[in-house]
Formats: sequence, C-alpha cells, structure tokens
Amino acid sequence: MDNTGERMVPEYSDPDTFWEHIHRYNFAARFVREKRVLDIASGEGYGCCGLLKAGAKSVIGVDIDPSSCAHAARKYKIDVRVGSAEAIPVETGSVDVVVSFETIEHVPNPGRFLDEVSRVLTADGLVIISTPDRNLYSPPGKEPNPYHCSEMAPEEFQDLLQSTFSKISLFGQRPHSAKWWSPISLTSETSPWDRMAPVARLRRRLWSKWNPQRVTPVPEVKRQNPVDCILNGESSWLERTVNWSAVRPLRKSRGWSPVFLIAAARKRN
Repeated sequence: MDNTGERMVPEYSDPDTFWEHIHRYNFAARFVREKRVLDIASGEGYGCCGLLKAGAKSVIGVDIDPSSCAHAARKYKIDVRVGSAEAIPVETGSVDVVVSFETIEHVPNPGRFLDEVSRVLTADGLVIISTPDRNLYSPPGKEPNPYHCSEMAPEEFQDLLQSTFSKISLFGQRPHSAKWWSPISLTSETSPWDRMAPVARLRRRLWSKWNPQRVTPVPEVKRQNPVDCILNGESSWLERTVNWSAVRPLRKSRGWSPVFLIAAARKRN
C-alpha cells in the first residue's frame, strides 16, 4: 500500500498518524454494537475489522483504491468494495452507521458526499465523521497538503453538516492549545504553562509517564495488532486526560482548540 501519510498503514505510519486513527476507531466503536456499519475510505482495513470485533452486526468498507480493497479483503476477510465517496456502492437506507475519518477534505464536492451518506443511512441513522481544522492544520505560511481540496474551518464544517444532518455533537482530537485552567493544557501542543519552566518540565514528564504514545515509537507488537489497539483504549481518567490522540467532547466552555474535528450526527428526517 502507498505510504504518502494520507492513509494509516499500521506497519509504516508515523506515531501521530497511527494513534490518531486508532483512537478515532476506538471512539466510533461505542456506537456500532448490533448495527450495520459502512466505513467510507476504509483503506488498509484494520478499522472495519475493529468495528466488526467491537460488536457491529455487519461492516462494509468502501475505498476508491482497488489495491487497498484487495489488501483489506485478503488480510481481514471483510466485505470491502471499490467505490467513490460521491457515488457510494451501497443500497439506499441499508446501513445504520456511517464512519468516515479524514475523507471529506479529499472530496471535490463535500455536499454531494454528505447527500450520499444520508442516502445510504436508515431514517434514524448516524454518521461519525472527522476532518482537520483548516485554521490549525493549514495556517498561513504552511505548505498546503497537496491531497486536500476541501479543508474547512469549524464553523464551515458544522454548517455543512447542518444542511443534511441534525443533533450534531462535536468532538476534538489532538489539542493545539488550551486555557491555563483546562486539564487539557497538560497535553496541548501549546500552553500558557510553558511560560513557567518548572511546569513545562512537568508537562513533558507527564507525557513520558502517562502518554508515551506522543514521545516514543509505536511498539512493533502494536503495529502488528492494530485491531487490538482499537478495542483496548485508555483505562484511567489520567491516561485519557493527557493523551492528545484521545477523542474528547468539544465545547467552548472546555477552553481548548483541537487540530482535528469529529462530529456525530443523526440523519435529518
């Protein structure tokens, strides 16, 4: 499989990409028990397999790349189909949950993509979808990602979802910044606490002890077993708090800004 960084390939991806994708699927797993699930841009296939083992009634993977589909079917023995996000090869109203991580920014017509997602969902179906915050992922002066064509700011992402879906809950991943009073300031990329050298050192000690995913290579046993990683999340409150790849509710009152936005939304009836 390609290793451009746009797909998570368990054997090769850098630690940030590896753990970000693992935690997204760990988050999605809580919504899929006894549900018919569709994973758009299913890539290598570990996510489909993880959702199936998390209790989904069935899982279909769809990816635009035939070689990725062939690899996923061979490695994980899953139902995976070649298809586009703007023309999903699944029957209307046939799935309960659609999962789509880091896909919409690659789609030339995001509105058409969401219309297709709505079409394949049942009347009360759920979509779980992620995308980077353009303001933080592609700030002025940074080299743009050549594979992205539809990056959005948080307001644009939410407005687009509201055109097709309702009951939207927003979440975030990989804290970029946080207010000094937020526990997330312990693990954000930037923090007011870094102005105080002793606290900055404490932050880094916390990463080493409670969030080694951020500062150490991915253990080979994890790379060989990404599905197990999906099924086994953090076990303690502190681990979840300092782990910058963890998916957290996103509210203004929480005082933090994530690089990646994740939404869970119901089909509009």
